[in-house]
Amino acid sequence: MHKVSVIVPTLDGSCSGNVERLLGDIKRQTVKDLEVILIKGVRPNGRARNEGVKKAQGDYLVFMDDDTILGHERVIENLIAPLERDEKIGMTGASPMYPKDLPWLPKAFARIRGREFPVVKEIVDTDYAQHACCALPKEVYEEVGWESDDLITGTDDDLRQRLHRAGYRVVIVPETWVYRLIEADFSGILRKSFKMGLGSAYTYKVHPEIFGHPRVKLLNYQLKTALGTLLYKLVASVFKIPIYLLGLQPLRALLVIPWTAGFLYGWLKFPSRR
Repeated sequence: MHKVSVIVPTLDGSCSGNVERLLGDIKRQTVKDLEVILIKGVRPNGRARNEGVKKAQGDYLVFMDDDTILGHERVIENLIAPLERDEKIGMTGASPMYPKDLPWLPKAFARIRGREFPVVKEIVDTDYAQHACCALPKEVYEEVGWESDDLITGTDDDLRQRLHRAGYRVVIVPETWVYRLIEADFSGILRKSFKMGLGSAYTYKVHPEIFGHPRVKLLNYQLKTALGTLLYKLVASVFKIPIYLLGLQPLRALLVIPWTAGFLYGWLKFPSRR
């Protein structure tokens, strides 16, 4: 097995919180020929990962978010093995899970985010492979143009799209999982929702070439302008609140408000790309 570079962006320069636990998880991995590169205080995450890759000496890159807990000691080994066997695989990922002992509030938020993927028995092609814990050959990462280093959110989707366009598979590997920590208090959940709205506005207004404008599913109509996207998102938010309330989903209805506030704030703040 070739040398592996594990890159972990973190805003916590003191390495407190979950980072120390994650470093312990990495140390216990069966793969020993690896280096760990902490990128501290660099925003956004795409830029931080690129900074890590510039320092990386490994043939394979493993990205982990600083809120990740590794499921067992063979995670990195399992991520790298398919890359060594099949050059058509450009990215491998671990099944993302949430801890089972979450309190009710973060558990409800986790259900809303809905980013879990079950542990599999064989390789599965799926876009659930995420930066929370994924691996790529360094040469493939460089081939597809590195990370978009200014996206606030959406770096997972962006990287996977570029890998697909280059003809690579994106997969979840067998018997491999990680746990994602999640905001545990109400204020943290509100801030996260606001940031998600902000990031969505940035992508649609500044980088429409990445994901395009949204489709109005009810009318089967593809929006074509930034103004159409803005109006659609605002109108959709107004309708979502009563729909969620009627569906007995009060938290989901409440979180529409900070998401919409973040989206509108971002739309007014960020300039359109000329």
